[in-house]
Amino acid sequence: MTPGTGTMKIRAHHLLCVLGFYGLGYNKEFVKKMRQVTRRLKTKPALPIEVLNSCDEICAVCPHQKNNRCKKGEYSYKRVKETDQKVLSALEIKNGDVFSGSEILRLIRKKIGSFPELVKICGMCGWRETCTYYILLRKKWHKTRRA
Repeated sequence: MTPGTGTMKIRAHHLLCVLGFYGLGYNKEFVKKMRQVTRRLKTKPALPIEVLNSCDEICAVCPHQKNNRCKKGEYSYKRVKETDQKVLSALEIKNGDVFSGSEILRLIRKKIGSFPELVKICGMCGWRETCTYYILLRKKWHKTRRA
């Protein structure tokens, strides 16, 4: 697949956010956009997704985004870029690669489908304790460690 019209552009770490999203965000606009992106990604399996290591349509409504940079905190921009790179590396893909929605979700679950792998990427994320993907993988991991 090649990028083009109708292609949804999503920054790499937001793919993980979509898997764990259930209605929380920085403000109403942000939550609305996350809902829209999540719905499109999950209900349109053939939708082309261009994976980015830069701002996407979710960032566009984030109150912390200024001039295509995260300004939430002093180190936010650097941390967000590093997180995107960790996702790209874990998935063994490059910035700008395009997949169908179902392909990218399947790849994430294959390559970042265990709690230890997810922690390498999301361990310091402020949303981790409300992220349903993080919580699910943590529960599975705890069960296997007890068995």
